[in-house]
This record gives sequence, structure tokens and C-alpha cells, in this order.
Amino acid sequence: MASYTIDSVQSELKMTLYNKEVYDGPDANGVTIISRAKMGTTYVFSWLVTDGPGPDANIVGHMQGTGVHVANTPDVYQYSLGLVFGDKRFNGSTLQISGTSQINGEWSIVGGTGELAMAKGTIKRTEIRYIGTTRISELKIHAFYTPMNSTTVSSNNTGCKFQKA
Repeated sequence: MASYTIDSVQSELKMTLYNKEVYDGPDANGVTIISRAKMGTTYVFSWLVTDGPGPDANIVGHMQGTGVHVANTPDVYQYSLGLVFGDKRFNGSTLQISGTSQINGEWSIVGGTGELAMAKGTIKRTEIRYIGTTRISELKIHAFYTPMNSTTVSSNNTGCKFQKA
């Protein structure tokens, strides 16, 4: 008979980060892949995510994904995003983000990987500066996640055996 143990210790994550969207020029970090007069315009992007809003801020990752204009009013998009961390603390971990919102709105955190496994929460996005073709937004992240311990499964004639690796 197999036996196992489940530890469900949740950790809370509260942090403020900033993303930089550049819409044109040599530093553009997004492209329009479908262009429509009203609804349906689709963008693909890899926005920089930093620990501060200024030019001297450290890059902590990238927000990568798509945005689709989904309403007849301006600036309402359905987003499917992955916040991919590249900093020391969460290197390689991700937050999976989804939601319909305006520029100043809220997204749902619907999952995560690595240290942020099974994350659930929200991200409140607020535009703090829009100059020329560049938008800087504040990202207030609040999530709960379950840090995962890896397990191994072995089998023998008497059944399965689970142990922490």
C-alpha cells in the first residue's frame, strides 16, 4: 500500500515592481501582429520589469505575453502574461497572469512555477508616466504560493515509495 504526506504551507508575496512598455523605435518591446479598426487588435510583447521606475532601476524580469483589444472603448484588453523572474531571489520562477483590464486595472494571478508554484492573487497596474512612446506602470503584486519540495517516486514488488529528494 502506498503512503504519502502532503504539506500545504502557504507563503505570502507582497511586492511593488514596475514595467516599461516601449511602443516604437529601436527599443520597442512589443509588436502588433493583428491590426483592426476596433476590436481584435493583437499585441505580442516582452516588457521589462524593474525594481524601480527610474532609468537606474535593476531589471528583475520580463512580462511576456499577448494583449487583445476586446471592447469598442479604448484601452480595454484581455491579457495572457507570464512574469518571468531573472533576479537572484526568484530566478527562473514565474507568475502566470490573466485578465481583462484597462491600463489602470487589475489582473489575476492564476498560477506560478518554481519557488512561486501554485500562486494565486492579484496585480494592480497603475500608469505612472507616459512620455512619447514609453509607458511606465507600477505593479502592486499580492499573492499566496506554495513552495514545492521535490519528491521522488520509486516502485518495487511491494508497491510505491515516496520520499523527499
